[in-house]
Amino acid sequence: MAEVILLRGRPGVGKTTVSNGLQACLHVPIIRKDDIYDAVAGYNDSHELRNRMSYDILYNMLETNRLLHGRVILDFPFNRAEDMRRFDEWVREQGISLRSILCVCSDERIWAERFEARKLAPRPNQLITDFEELKRHYGDLSIDPVEGELIVDTVENIGAILERILDYLN
Repeated sequence: MAEVILLRGRPGVGKTTVSNGLQACLHVPIIRKDDIYDAVAGYNDSHELRNRMSYDILYNMLETNRLLHGRVILDFPFNRAEDMRRFDEWVREQGISLRSILCVCSDERIWAERFEARKLAPRPNQLITDFEELKRHYGDLSIDPVEGELIVDTVENIGAILERILDYLN
């Protein structure tokens, strides 16, 4: 059975840093929403359409590879509870094992510093580069975890985070 390791959370919390560390430990591929979004950005100006395309491509890639007995890391936000519920149901229907990790950053000052660094060279997927604007956009920066999901706080040392994730996966 294929296994999907999902790292999700709000923009700028540290999903990519954690997914890079996890990839180095597990030696498995990463599929990032940002990479897909950035690739389609030159073909369409609509943010909503780019997002929808990114998720559609993800679903197609997973469906194509569902019979493989390997692991893949997903670096996808799945910020909305409904989107996460739908994804969880879909992977179960496909016979794919899902291990979800919610990345949070409990120190808003650290999160803001990380986020503000985007202003230096924003990528197409980084439409918001100001932390205060991010707070206005989402209103509530928290995300409710789903049942059985591991929550990691990215203010912790990356080594400690990876150790917790590896324990969770095993």
